[in-house]
Amino acid sequence: MRFTITSTSLFTVATCALLSSARPTQNKRALFGSDTANGMSDVLFGDEDCKDVAVIFARGTFDSGNIGVWVGPQFQAALQSQINSLAFEGVDSTAYPATLQTYLGEGGSDGGAQSLASTVTDYVNFCPDSSVVISGWSQGALVAHKGLSLLTPEVQAKVVGLVTFGDPNKLFTNEPVPSNVAFKTECIGGTTLDPLCSDIPADFKFPTSLDDITGPFSQLPHFATGVAETAAAASLVLRFPGQLLASRSAFLDALTDKTKMQRLLLTPEHFTYGNNGLTSDAADFVAALPAVVGK
Repeated sequence: MRFTITSTSLFTVATCALLSSARPTQNKRALFGSDTANGMSDVLFGDEDCKDVAVIFARGTFDSGNIGVWVGPQFQAALQSQINSLAFEGVDSTAYPATLQTYLGEGGSDGGAQSLASTVTDYVNFCPDSSVVISGWSQGALVAHKGLSLLTPEVQAKVVGLVTFGDPNKLFTNEPVPSNVAFKTECIGGTTLDPLCSDIPADFKFPTSLDDITGPFSQLPHFATGVAETAAAASLVLRFPGQLLASRSAFLDALTDKTKMQRLLLTPEHFTYGNNGLTSDAADFVAALPAVVGK
C-alpha cells in the first residue's frame, strides 16, 4: 500500500481534518500546573534528603512540562498514596522535546534516553541506598527502554522496576528488559484497543487515507478529563499537522508497510491511561516490589 502525497497537501489535509475541534488556548501556567516534577533534582541539588524510592518518568509525544498531563501526574499521585519516601522526576524537557519527529525518526528520543540515563546515574551515585524505577508512556516508554539500556551494570543494578503505558517498543527495536529488572506494561486491549501496544486482530481495518489517520484526533477533546487535559487536547489538535509536516519523511516511510503503519495509529484510547485505573494498577506493582515494600 502506498500513498502519493506532497508535503503541502499533507499539511492541508491534516489541518482541515483537525482544526474543527480545536479550542482557544490559555495561559500555560494556569492549565498545566501539575505537568512538572523534579523530585530527584531536588535531592541532587540538596533541597531534599535522599528518598528510598526514586521514579523517573518520560512523558508521551506532544505532552507538556516534563511529566505531561495525561499519565505522569496520575501515576505520581498513585505512587505517593502508597510510598512515603518517594522522589518523582520527569525526563528533562529540553533534552527530550517529545516531538513526532523523535518518535518516528528516532524510535524514541535519543536525547531523552541519554538524559534519563544521566539523571538515574547521578541519583544512584548520590543516593546509593535508593531503589530506582524507570517509567514512560507512549514515546516515553521507548525513551524508558532506551535509557535503561544505556546504564552501566553497576547503576542498572539499582533499577528495580520498569513500568510502561501504551508501550510501542515491539513496533520499533523491541529493546529487551534486563532479567534483574521487574517489568510491568499497561496496555488497553479488547474491542477499543490501543493499537500502539496491542496485538492487532486479523480483521483490523488499517487506514487507507490520511483522514483515517488524522480523523481520530478530532475526538480527543471528548476523551479529556479536567481543565489541563481539555486544554492539552485542544493544543494537540492544533499542533499535530505541523509536527506531521516536520516529520514527513519518517511519516511517509511508515506508510509503506503495515508494521510501520501501526506506529501511526494514535487513537484517543491511547490518552486514557491516566483516567482508567491503570496508573493505580501500576503503582500497586511498584509498591509490591521487594525493594520498595514498606518504604
